[in-house]
Amino acid sequence: MPQKFNRRSVVKSLGIAATGITGTAALSGTVSAFAEGEQVEATTNLNTRKRPGTESSVVATVSPGEVGEIVNGPTNEDGYTWWGIHWLNRDVWGWSVERYLTSSGGSAGTDIVWPMNGVISSDYGWRTINGQDEFHGGVDIDNNNIGVGTPIYAARAGTAYTAYDSGGYGNYVYIDHGNGYETEYGHLNSFAVSDGQQVSRGDKIGGMGNSGNSTGPHLHFGIEQNNDPKPIPSDNYQNVSALGAINKDYSGL
Repeated sequence: MPQKFNRRSVVKSLGIAATGITGTAALSGTVSAFAEGEQVEATTNLNTRKRPGTESSVVATVSPGEVGEIVNGPTNEDGYTWWGIHWLNRDVWGWSVERYLTSSGGSAGTDIVWPMNGVISSDYGWRTINGQDEFHGGVDIDNNNIGVGTPIYAARAGTAYTAYDSGGYGNYVYIDHGNGYETEYGHLNSFAVSDGQQVSRGDKIGGMGNSGNSTGPHLHFGIEQNNDPKPIPSDNYQNVSALGAINKDYSGL
């Protein structure tokens, strides 16, 4: 793991607060479709409103497949069940109707999500490079459609730091998630965070690049606990979507 610079102890912020959301608590005596912190996707072009109700102003219209996290609800208004949602890619809070939402399988409690749209070009584990066997402690993600500058998002809430490693990751961000856990984002061409900045899952932290010891534009994404790489389930040529859940429960988060 490359040497890290400018690290300092700060208070961790690992949850997503329902800041700016006004509404009622979960309805008593009902079975809820979702839970606080659960990730959901829009199934259609979906209005999210300032408050529950069809007369409330629209703060954003999200597209099918966009991912958000439940931060409040449910509550009934105008014959619909409404949930308070933080839409992650666009960093918008609002209320949307339950019938147009589906679970994406993610949870704010333990899950780490994919940080970029793209395809796995090299997965976790042993690999052979120029005839030499080496251990790859993360995954490489390419995006040839957008290329350099493809947005990179925080895979989980925590405290972000920036660093440079000329012989390895180049420009990279690492995020401290507490309990010894970190995620690492290497070979960036730009930073969108500063040292010690608190970030939420889905915040943009940089752009994909080709800095450091790199074979071409891509993102190196790693997960570590106490400086030991943790397995990331994936397959070469697997397509991944930014903020889609990784199928692994990293205990301790």
